[in-house]
Amino acid sequence: MWDKLIFGSQSFLAWAVTLFVCGLVLVVWRYRRSRTDWLIGWLAPALKVCGLLLLSFCLLDPLWSGQRARPGANLFLILADDSQSMTMKDPGASASRGELYKHELTAEESGWQVRLAQDFDLRKYTFDSRLQNAVDYSALRYQGTQSNLIGVLNGLKERFRDRPVAGVLLFSDGNATDASRTEFQPDGLPPVYPVVLHRNLGEKRPADLSISHLAVTTTSFEDAPVTIQADVTQSALPQARVTAQVLDESGKVVKEETQAFSNDRGPIPFRFQIRPTKPGVSFYEVRVRTQDEATRADSAGQDAGAPSNVLDSTEGAADPSSVEATLANNRRRLAIDRGTSKYRILYLMGRPNWEYKFLRRAVESDEQIQLTAVIRIAKKEPKFDWRQSRGGEVSNPLFRGFDGKTEETERYDQPVLVRLNTKTPDELRDGFPKLPDELFEFHAVIIDDLEAEFFSPDQLALLERFVSERGGGLLMLGGTESFRQGGYERTPIGRMLPLYLDGAISSVASPTYRWNLTRDGWLQPWARLRSTETEEQQRLAEMPNFLAVNRLGQLKPGATVVAEVVTPTDEKLPALAVQTFGRGRCAVAPIADFWRWQLDRTDAQRAKDDLGKAWRQTLRWLIADVPGRIEIRTEPKDEFGQPLMRIEARVRSKDYLPQDNAALTVSLKLPDGTIVSQPAEPSLREAGLYESTFAARHAGGYRATVEVVDRDGQVLGREESGWVSDPAADEFRQIVPNLSFLEQVARQTSGDVIALNDLDEFVRTLPNRRAPLTEVFTTPIWHQPWMLILIVGCLCSEWALRRWKGLP
Repeated sequence: MWDKLIFGSQSFLAWAVTLFVCGLVLVVWRYRRSRTDWLIGWLAPALKVCGLLLLSFCLLDPLWSGQRARPGANLFLILADDSQSMTMKDPGASASRGELYKHELTAEESGWQVRLAQDFDLRKYTFDSRLQNAVDYSALRYQGTQSNLIGVLNGLKERFRDRPVAGVLLFSDGNATDASRTEFQPDGLPPVYPVVLHRNLGEKRPADLSISHLAVTTTSFEDAPVTIQADVTQSALPQARVTAQVLDESGKVVKEETQAFSNDRGPIPFRFQIRPTKPGVSFYEVRVRTQDEATRADSAGQDAGAPSNVLDSTEGAADPSSVEATLANNRRRLAIDRGTSKYRILYLMGRPNWEYKFLRRAVESDEQIQLTAVIRIAKKEPKFDWRQSRGGEVSNPLFRGFDGKTEETERYDQPVLVRLNTKTPDELRDGFPKLPDELFEFHAVIIDDLEAEFFSPDQLALLERFVSERGGGLLMLGGTESFRQGGYERTPIGRMLPLYLDGAISSVASPTYRWNLTRDGWLQPWARLRSTETEEQQRLAEMPNFLAVNRLGQLKPGATVVAEVVTPTDEKLPALAVQTFGRGRCAVAPIADFWRWQLDRTDAQRAKDDLGKAWRQTLRWLIADVPGRIEIRTEPKDEFGQPLMRIEARVRSKDYLPQDNAALTVSLKLPDGTIVSQPAEPSLREAGLYESTFAARHAGGYRATVEVVDRDGQVLGREESGWVSDPAADEFRQIVPNLSFLEQVARQTSGDVIALNDLDEFVRTLPNRRAPLTEVFTTPIWHQPWMLILIVGCLCSEWALRRWKGLP
């Protein structure tokens, strides 16, 4: 502190000391014979000595030096939030947040802006989704659908790089819509001074009902493959009932549920299970409202199920007739992608049986699954002359009498195979594929009662690559030539199965086996056929017993037993076990007579088609995560404060290696029906990855279609994806000002939170705060009014004491 004090007339030091010493001697001599009253004996002389000391001090011309912001050399920014959340009116407030801020920013009698412009180079901005220059804050309309506060603050570092910025005045409620996808980076930012309406914001919450969290999960459960979880929160509302609805794109109510809530409860969970009516991308909307709002809407003649594909940006932001602070957070949109690709499954059967009949019948109702079968009707035979053979005959006598060319029929050393539902006449002509591009056309392989010797060593290794590298699914069914009986214990297929084969348990066969789900099986939606536990228990009790089960070894680490069979002696054997292997999935079902499930039933039970449903759900699980040649992924991103959506497309060749020499075109259908197209550029981060970026400026659902063309101009395929832009839901996710975030911004940038009423005092102290460009200043202390008042006060006080005590 004392290093800032300098003396401008040090040559008067001797005179100042002489004056003080003389004055001190006179005071001592004057009060030496005074009475012993402490006021006269001590206080009065002390006041006169203090006055003399100050007079002597002023003779030295004391100066106070320091540093301050150089006038007009530093930038100072004013940022005003122009988003819809500023239309909210806090409890007890006379106007909305935006109106209070706007009044302060545009008031002519306000002198803090004038003082700020005198000391700094003042720059004015507004922001919602991006930062914009502002000439006059009277143009604030508070219609912005987003408040990218974090992105705007982070962008200041690049925008004002190497520029002297002394600080930022931030007029915002702190509710950033980009908080979930953007991290605040305070390093390099100037001091930020958030301006709040009151210090106790958030203590009293406004009345509101909102969807705080929305999650969508997709399973292989056939009746309701999509589960929507919506958590509804309320504040300051009386006890009432709340209704939640799920609406499709046409505005039709698909699901509806009503629950009661009270003020002492937490979030109200709503759980909806729906089944989309078409493959591909579908858009839905979840709406919630209280009983009072429903009554008011019905009395006003509003249709709760009216379609709202394009939500007006200001709808529900402020409804004077509603008891809620806003209705904009009472609805949320979501996108569900069920996929459009055809899934191909290769079924290999060692002998004709009824299993294929019921499996084929089950998948006929699934438009996305195509079942291709290779059925062996006779094993290969050694070549020898039959007693009734004809001279020169080289083909298998089983084909005698059939039409067809001799060279296309199987010879003696080849099995007799029948191909069903192939894509082309030549597909699988030689049986199981020998090349990767032939096998990788399929998404899953089912092996039914077929021994390992049917495959060559190269085909066994290829099947292992199909699961581990391509990510396909493998399912082995029971039979006399499956598992250990088929010689798989020391093969690549045996290594992939979830149960050990070399340590198989040998025990006496049971006459019957009863099917039951394990604890893990109850947790798997695809393993259940009923929506409730009671119905599922009843279904399990009505299932017929099986008679043929392969006994396998122990469970491998990481594998899971989903279902088991129980013998009359309560012995439990694995009936359905699964595990992941590399990128794919493997499963075993040791039961050899699944067909008995459908035959050994009453007509009423058979009409429910439990076997068909079980097959479809199991196959859906088997192919759920199998990658295709074209995969699309959407990811939100922020760039210079702009909300963007990045579309990533991974393209693979026939043998599922990254393919770089392709041309991709992305066609985007906007919520208003407009279609825009642009090419996707190869990414430098990964081979076979292509990227394209779109700006999602409008609310609603977006559909993106990617078309891939190879270097020869041939179309490799098309894939579709989609997403939902719901800025109003993000904007009003939190309706109470986020004071904690504003305090965090101020603390991490060495700023301070300023109350709206304290702006004048704050601006007055700004020149003395930290700034990039400063100057040295000196102020004469003896010119200050307080110094004169102090000297005169000391001398006059001493005189008043003497006169009060009757002294001359």
